[in-house]
Amino acid sequence: MNEEKFNYELVDWDKLQSLTKILAKKIKESKYEPDIIVGISKGGWAIARLLCDYIDGKDIIGLDAKQLEIHKQVSLSSVNINLLEKKVLVVDDIMNRKSLDRAIEHMASLKPDKIKTLALFYIKGTTKPDYHAEKISYKLVVFPWNFVDSIRKIIYNNLDEYREMNVERIKSRLKQSFNIDVEEEVIEETLKTFTIQNIL
Repeated sequence: MNEEKFNYELVDWDKLQSLTKILAKKIKESKYEPDIIVGISKGGWAIARLLCDYIDGKDIIGLDAKQLEIHKQVSLSSVNINLLEKKVLVVDDIMNRKSLDRAIEHMASLKPDKIKTLALFYIKGTTKPDYHAEKISYKLVVFPWNFVDSIRKIIYNNLDEYREMNVERIKSRLKQSFNIDVEEEVIEETLKTFTIQNIL
């Protein structure tokens, strides 16, 4: 069994809101008033949108940090945003991505007054954001926006065992081992995908 080798944390929409409210309180207590919130897509966008509501943010944009990493010439100027002398808050779900450094580098070149970073989680041993809700050891965090993809990874990591089970039994095992409720059709489609890949 491979399950014990992987550590998962499920963040549903309720927990996401709860953690984001904690972060909003930290921002208010720090007296930092961002002029613009930058949500790193796709994980940071939902958090940034909630924060914009909780702290009465003035403006919000989304930025594809992966695109910045792959295409070095892409910059924030391509979305016609002016950061000159503005206070910026960069938001992501987990603060452990090299692509985030690239995004911050581009923003700094536009001469903002200050840039601060925020994440729901940051992984021990990586760069610590200015604001975070929880510090974690390395684990797979299952967010609402990558739920199905995460389930695919869990099933794939345990495929040798799960392929001998029916869908109902896999559903039960996912609940028992990870406290994750999965619709049976998601499991069926995932198993079908792996079967097709094996055939090809």
